[in-house]
Amino acid sequence: MRLYLSSIENTEKPKNILVKAISATILEELVDISMEEFAKELTENGKTAVLAELTEPKLSKQTAIIGQELVMLDFDNKDMNNIYTIDALEADEFMLDNACFIYRTFSDRNSEVDKFRVVFRLDRVVTSTKEIEAIYQSLFKKYPQADSSVGQTSRLFFGSNSGYEVIDWDNRLDTTKLVEVRNTDISKEVKAISGEMIDDSIPNYELLKLGRFDIVKEKLGDNYKQEFPDDYNAMNYFKSLDMRGFLELPDENPFYDIFHEETEPSASVFYAEKYGIFLYKCFSESHPYCGNIISLLERYLKISSIEVVNLLVEISSSKVTNTSKLGQSKFNAQKFKKELQSGELEENYPELYKYFSRYQVEIPIILDFMYDYVYTDENGELRYLNYYSINNLAKQLARATNKKKISIDRTRQILYHMIVTEVVKKKPESEIPENIFSNLILEQKKDSNKLRTSNIYEPTNLTDENKGNSEGIAKILRENKVTVGSLSYELVYRLFGEEKAYQDFPQSYEPLIQRKMIKMSKTNSNISQASEKLEKTAVKIIMNEIEKKGYVYEKDVISKLAKARRLKINDTKKKFQKIRVDIYNKYDLNTCRLTKELYNQLGIKEKYSSKNVIYKVN
Repeated sequence: MRLYLSSIENTEKPKNILVKAISATILEELVDISMEEFAKELTENGKTAVLAELTEPKLSKQTAIIGQELVMLDFDNKDMNNIYTIDALEADEFMLDNACFIYRTFSDRNSEVDKFRVVFRLDRVVTSTKEIEAIYQSLFKKYPQADSSVGQTSRLFFGSNSGYEVIDWDNRLDTTKLVEVRNTDISKEVKAISGEMIDDSIPNYELLKLGRFDIVKEKLGDNYKQEFPDDYNAMNYFKSLDMRGFLELPDENPFYDIFHEETEPSASVFYAEKYGIFLYKCFSESHPYCGNIISLLERYLKISSIEVVNLLVEISSSKVTNTSKLGQSKFNAQKFKKELQSGELEENYPELYKYFSRYQVEIPIILDFMYDYVYTDENGELRYLNYYSINNLAKQLARATNKKKISIDRTRQILYHMIVTEVVKKKPESEIPENIFSNLILEQKKDSNKLRTSNIYEPTNLTDENKGNSEGIAKILRENKVTVGSLSYELVYRLFGEEKAYQDFPQSYEPLIQRKMIKMSKTNSNISQASEKLEKTAVKIIMNEIEKKGYVYEKDVISKLAKARRLKINDTKKKFQKIRVDIYNKYDLNTCRLTKELYNQLGIKEKYSSKNVIYKVN
């Protein structure tokens, strides 16, 4: 990113004389900088930025721009009847999907309300001042609480010393729409056949590519109509069908491959007697492929296997009754998804809903993916599991939600929520099916460069009893003020004990210990020496401050802790969030955002500020 970043560091909002000095020199300090580096310079060193690269060294709204890649919204909340807080932002889906980071401004220090800025990275470099202004106007329309004076390309944005809070480094703001992305069906993602009428004369496989499922369904009629006890039986049925007739592929072998252009036909459909299914095979040396109807449509339509099964059930006018044990698990998952998306979950499971509501789009999709693979366990029962990597899961989420990209960090956070609340569980190594263990896990273990092997996930049968268990876990997380990014082995161990911590994060420490990349505490093998030292220092800081004043701001603890342990503020904040729960519980401490009532109760002398405060429970 190219922008102007002043080398002048500040510890408070610059006075007029310093603003003049910054203005006079900043256009000589054009930098090409990463988002992470920019966040640190801006929010830890108190530097000042101009976000647009200008065509001439003149700070004026009349100066044309070469390009601009960032925009900021400023929430100073001067109108107490129309405020927008950080708490509100953390529940705002648009912000979570589009913003990169936030930081508290210098003005926030002694304020009764949150004063902060939200930083967005655009999906491209914008080269027009008018377009930047239009982007800001769209944002102001969406957020009338924001300061509308910030929309000038030549504006100075002051930093702070409070550090930043990452939302998602990989988020990009859509410059063409600036609206929440909505799901689209396949028909909106493919090109129509130019100049041709789409009717039933077109082969079924092409109609599916065009998203005309209605025409295919009408053509198939009741010829393939079935009733299945679960998705697994449905999948096996469709794999056994002659896909040539069902998809209306060419009658004779070989025929031209549907995946690539070729001068000589190289594709065939044949019956694999050994497996009792029909296979499609392309013999082309440059584009070899072989697969059943599920695999074929997964690749051809670019959707997941479970989506393929659902599509085939729909167009064949079939029905899945979910009467088998396997089907009941899938039925309960579908019920849970609807309860989450409609808000009904809040009625009976309010704590779980609070943790999941911000991910109402992603969690149902991930839950569907967990039913992608069926296997027979040692007792002869059919079970579901999934072994997508985080990277693959992030790509699948992006595709399913029609987004350019969903970051690995965001995907990991969502999955951790589902794992810790036991909506999804990681399978112990001893319970992984033999074929997956041999072909995947053992092969990964042979790779000396690979630190950890893939996790294998199993969806929980979301009965009322199991949802009640998840609700209980969510309640403990909420009561202990567990943040989105702090879920980890250490936090779960401190809250729930060793057994659950190992269940949820089995590969957290062991690979690091084996390679001597981490040293564990001599008195507690579940905690690292670094974390143990951090905790001791934090306790000393907190108790000293409480002994002196009766309270301490959490922000000040993090600042003193960073200085004492020689760490960066943002890194310290993340580490502290993993240990603070245990500290507060061990020493009978309470923490909350300071209210006027508590301000008076604690006898605080300094000016009121609605920051998180730590104090002793009486």
